[in-house]
Amino acid sequence: MFNNHEKINEEIIKLRKKINEADKAYYVDSNPIMSDLEYDGIFNKLLELEKKYPEFSDLNSPTKRIGSDIDNTLPESEHSVPILSLDKCYKTGELMDWIKKNAEKLNKRIEVVIEPKIDGASIVIYYKNGRLDKALTRGNGYIGNDITENIKTIGSVPLIINENINLAVRGEVFLNIDDFRVFNEKYADSKYSNPRNLASGAIRRQKSKETALFPLNIFIYEGYYENINFKNHIEILINLKKLGFPINDNMGYFSDEINLDQKLPFKNMISGKFAKIPEYINKIGEVRKSFKYEIDGLVIKINDLESRKELGFTQHHPRWAIAYKFEAPLAETKVTSIDIQIGRGGRATPVANLIPVKLTGSVISRATLHNQEYINALGINEGDLVTISKRGDVIPAVEEVIEKNKNISPYKIMKKCPGCNSNLIEEGAHLFCPNEKCPKRLLETLKYFVSRNQMDIETLGGKTIEFLFNKGFIKSIPDIYTFNYERLLEFEGFKEKKVNNIKNAIIKSKEKNFEIVLSSLGLKDIGSKVASLLADKYNNIDRIIETAKKRDLSDITEIDGIGEKIANSIIEHFNNPKVLNMINILKSVGLKFNNMSINKRNKEKLFLNGTKWVITGSFKNFKPRDKAGEIIKEFGGEVMGSVSSKTTHLLSGESPGSKLEKAVELNINIINENDFLRIIKNKEL
Repeated sequence: MFNNHEKINEEIIKLRKKINEADKAYYVDSNPIMSDLEYDGIFNKLLELEKKYPEFSDLNSPTKRIGSDIDNTLPESEHSVPILSLDKCYKTGELMDWIKKNAEKLNKRIEVVIEPKIDGASIVIYYKNGRLDKALTRGNGYIGNDITENIKTIGSVPLIINENINLAVRGEVFLNIDDFRVFNEKYADSKYSNPRNLASGAIRRQKSKETALFPLNIFIYEGYYENINFKNHIEILINLKKLGFPINDNMGYFSDEINLDQKLPFKNMISGKFAKIPEYINKIGEVRKSFKYEIDGLVIKINDLESRKELGFTQHHPRWAIAYKFEAPLAETKVTSIDIQIGRGGRATPVANLIPVKLTGSVISRATLHNQEYINALGINEGDLVTISKRGDVIPAVEEVIEKNKNISPYKIMKKCPGCNSNLIEEGAHLFCPNEKCPKRLLETLKYFVSRNQMDIETLGGKTIEFLFNKGFIKSIPDIYTFNYERLLEFEGFKEKKVNNIKNAIIKSKEKNFEIVLSSLGLKDIGSKVASLLADKYNNIDRIIETAKKRDLSDITEIDGIGEKIANSIIEHFNNPKVLNMINILKSVGLKFNNMSINKRNKEKLFLNGTKWVITGSFKNFKPRDKAGEIIKEFGGEVMGSVSSKTTHLLSGESPGSKLEKAVELNINIINENDFLRIIKNKEL
């Protein structure tokens, strides 16, 4: 058919381009440019050529959408862009207050974009040089499962974009409601309760060929560009759509500052002044059932990117965005009693025990009452008839008392801890048990340590831990590793197989890395993020303890992400003899308290040991620039977030900004990219 391989390759490239253009026209623009018959003809011709000439294979060919029989193990990979949760509100008044407060903080008028919150599975897709490189689930916000081959099967996901850039996009994978119903009817033996669960399960299939069978869609709602600057979120969305990404144009754009009576870039976008926002939200709440897909709320974002930088982030969420959750369906039930739960940190939380009632597919028998202020606002007490909802469609909450029992006054939380009878102390709106030996606190600490997101000792579930605790077999975390589990064979329900499973799971838990062990100890303020930052800087527990003993706040607070309050907490923990004794015992039984990847290296290769670097600007050889930071750490150096008197070197690229000015002012060594490459090559500073 062709004279030579060059012509064959040209033909394959031309066919791929036609299919990619047809996919964009069909999935993104909703304006097909060819019939199904013509599309199938081109697709089959490309498939035939690729099979016949495998030397021209391309991982991002549109033929890869049909999936593969290869069994994916869903490996884990690290996110290189911030993947945080969102703060939430449930009333338009709360939202308007949020907008007003942010405008006051910024001391200027602001614009907000309101987008539907798709009820699906959150993912992040990374493009390198314009080609799809990898796709990850949200995971824990820092590490996600690699589902690249599965995401490639979704027709609306561009495999190649028409600009040679590095880019990460966030989006939501979902099923249209009609597609979900058809799927459930077709596969009647495996019904899913809702489209969200089906979408989440589909993208985690071990074989991409199975994922390809699901009618999945995606909307992209955020983009992170390398070395490309935009002024606002609307500009990013316009560019993403131009690049071929499906953008949900059912959005609102509100501001009191500018005249919005102009031609808008998205056909279904509605604009107006801030006073129109409550009306807009109510309207969306009324018409959302007519949408082809399910939404569980709206996401409100400040449009201006500089304002976003100024507002920043908490450890949990960006301060420049908030989710408005629609009022959930309600159910009526009665409060039979109110208990006080004591958490591992000592917080006393009132919980309403309810006559079990079905709500949105699950049976609810308990609901949190948060604190005394919440109880007083509701006026709730035992025996009351109440309405309950599932806040955010997840967390059961009492919404209103609709009929009082004999107790007219609200329930009063007892001032004594139900676990140890200690006097509860007030901290803000909450009560706390101060007794570190409180049995309820100790039990919750044990449950936290073995939980799925921590040491993941799955055979020691809540009931088993509670049994061992009540029997006096396990009273503290070290006991989990020192108890003789053969003793359980004397008790009903503990056969040899179950006991062996427990022992094996405990042995397996010793493989957990340093930062997971550190966060699992349940020390106040040392969650997964802080544990990761500490492990990254200090590499082992002994260096953390040495620093804490010096009580030098500045050494800890120079870690980007750790403030003075948390630093003080860290110092107190690692000067506490009980904590130090626990760590020594856990060391002796084999838990990891160092970064083995660092400590196993040949010490002679750590030629940057003792140096502290700040990286600023953009680089030709390090995209993203975090890669330069990884090299510095590999050779024993430390990477800091900001320039200070303790910084030894500044690695400066193009457009370095104010960090360079401060480094010059402090007489810090400034290294350019070429010098840095020579330093690494020669392994000599």
